[in-house]
Amino acid sequence: MILKPSLSCVLLICTFGAVNTAAAPVYLNETNISVAIGSGTSPGSFNNTFSNGNTINKVIDAPSADAEEFHNQSTHIWFTADSVGGGLELDFDFGQEYDISTLHFWNYTGEDYDVDEIDFTFFSASNAQVGTLEVFPDLGSSPGITAQDIILAAPLNVQYVTAFLTGSNRQVDFQNIGFSAELSDPTNPGTDPAPISGPGTLGLLSIAFASLFGRCRHSKKGD
Repeated sequence: MILKPSLSCVLLICTFGAVNTAAAPVYLNETNISVAIGSGTSPGSFNNTFSNGNTINKVIDAPSADAEEFHNQSTHIWFTADSVGGGLELDFDFGQEYDISTLHFWNYTGEDYDVDEIDFTFFSASNAQVGTLEVFPDLGSSPGITAQDIILAAPLNVQYVTAFLTGSNRQVDFQNIGFSAELSDPTNPGTDPAPISGPGTLGLLSIAFASLFGRCRHSKKGD
């Protein structure tokens, strides 16, 4: 049997395809963003964070949002502030503007050293501040540390992020930070990215269903 799909069927299939190919979140890590120690970092010690040639880049080296980390000197970041209230500042550069949807944070597993608070400041490509956010992360899981996924009510069109991490007892120990985000729509700054171009998705669906329904009625009359 040779099937000859009608124009309405083709239109319907293409429309669903367009819906399904809408921009999907991208996981941001060392392959597509960079991180540096910020100038706002308080006086303190990085302990063994940089032993054996390790760099601050291990903050963003998790390969995916569901990766499992194991705490040791080569994987963790451990900063001790000289005084209570001090902390570690990290500056992220995404390379281009994104609409952030989720923060992924791998915290330490014990209260004595974990991160208790992260204060985020978000900036556009032009370095204009576009938002701030406070996060109070949970303790990390054990023995394998998996990310806590924190939905961010973050602003759109973000290229630069500053994070200030603190612990109630001066300790800041964690494994990794990652972001899930979609590329911002450059033609609509400050709005959600347009998933597809051309006629609206709902309009295409309406046309496709109407055409398909009409063809079905026509076929029944011709039987």
